[in-house]
Amino acid sequence: METYTVVRVHGLIQHLLSSRDYEALINGRGLWEYPEYAHVEPEDDVPSMLTKVGKVLIERLEFLSSLESGYRRFIRAFSDRLELENIKIKLRELHRAREKYDIYAQYSHHIPLEELLGISEEESFWRKLEGTPYHSLLATEDLKGKSLQFKEAYLDSCYYAYFKGSLNRRERKTLGRFIDLEGLIPAAYWMIVLGEKEVTPRLEGEFKGFRTEFSRIEEYSLRAVLGELGIGWDRAGKLVRESKISALIREALVNHLGKVKDEARRRRLSLAYVYYYLLLAKYERDNLQRVIVGRSLELDREKILQTLILP
Repeated sequence: METYTVVRVHGLIQHLLSSRDYEALINGRGLWEYPEYAHVEPEDDVPSMLTKVGKVLIERLEFLSSLESGYRRFIRAFSDRLELENIKIKLRELHRAREKYDIYAQYSHHIPLEELLGISEEESFWRKLEGTPYHSLLATEDLKGKSLQFKEAYLDSCYYAYFKGSLNRRERKTLGRFIDLEGLIPAAYWMIVLGEKEVTPRLEGEFKGFRTEFSRIEEYSLRAVLGELGIGWDRAGKLVRESKISALIREALVNHLGKVKDEARRRRLSLAYVYYYLLLAKYERDNLQRVIVGRSLELDREKILQTLILP
């Protein structure tokens, strides 16, 4: 059944948008002109468009999750990053820091979305997460007094510990290093935002999800982590000094996607190809949401393009 899943993915990947499609959308083409997004309407407001774009990703992920195969657990764990997004939105909401275009995905797995939305106190929030993959490395009491940023980093760490655990033994030797590499991206981000001294000592504890599990890294300094992600120290320092952290993380994501793409081309009938498709589908949603918001704010064409992760 694994081969059947990969064959289906080879067909599905043909329906993803191309770089030219994004340029056309930025230049004014309507999203509803593309068959996959025909349910989007010209009169939709921005939140409605964002939700409808997210629905396409959810349907793609749920279709693959429904196929019986040895890859099912991995696909579901990948999909659960949408639930992680919802959890983070709720946490920001409880801290009165929810952003304007934070849109809940109509997706749930470990926690019913209705129950998550109904939480009004932070202690209830963490109690609800107990027993789920998103709150597995600390006791609820140990999170009291921590900053919102620390808590979000902790959620990321828990997720990546869970995601890495979804790989079956056979795939750990081949795909594991690419999953490790993906986990280093949020590690780098939080090292910048929280500081290395806040993150590195905790890599054996609440931030252990950021540690590589299937490959070795010389040391867990920001410089070494960025080097693993293909970003030179001089380049990284320049972007950080200019407060362009989003550009730095985008560069890391692009580099990671390129490595996964090369592996997928070498192993076209393997989980690597499925992983490549999952990343592309997720980035399509992210790209479209940036285009929609960017156009609504009348941002310069080049500024929008610079935020995209193109296939």
